[in-house]
Amino acid sequence: MMCRPAYAAESGAGGVERLRRALRVLIVEDEAITAMHIEDMVLQLGHDVIATVDTGHAAVEAARRLRPDVVLMDIRLARGSDGIQAALEIREDPGIRSIFMSAQSDAPTRRRAAAAEPFGYLVKPFAMVQIAEAFSAALAEID
Repeated sequence: MMCRPAYAAESGAGGVERLRRALRVLIVEDEAITAMHIEDMVLQLGHDVIATVDTGHAAVEAARRLRPDVVLMDIRLARGSDGIQAALEIREDPGIRSIFMSAQSDAPTRRRAAAAEPFGYLVKPFAMVQIAEAFSAALAEID
């Protein structure tokens, strides 16, 4: 089993690399191919995926058990699960914040999501640079 460093290199001003802490990420996504693609992007960014689940209930249980630094949370999940409700429960009990991922970018959905105090809101389809920006915001508040 290969161990990854707890810190990853990040390019700073003038191309100078500095070390930043690798985030422990829980992915909540009900589309298997999408989940694998997101996991690949997270790993390429130098962070760790501690679990991938596909329902709100599984997300709450995994967050309580694994204590991730951040949850990448889809809003519309399998079996009628609501990612916003799951994020609110995770925020309330373990105190962990989410980054929402959704094809829904309408104002009512964004207002509901704002109650969970997310680190960010990624509109699908999104690129790795958008995840990197959301992770940077999370790191700035966590560290």
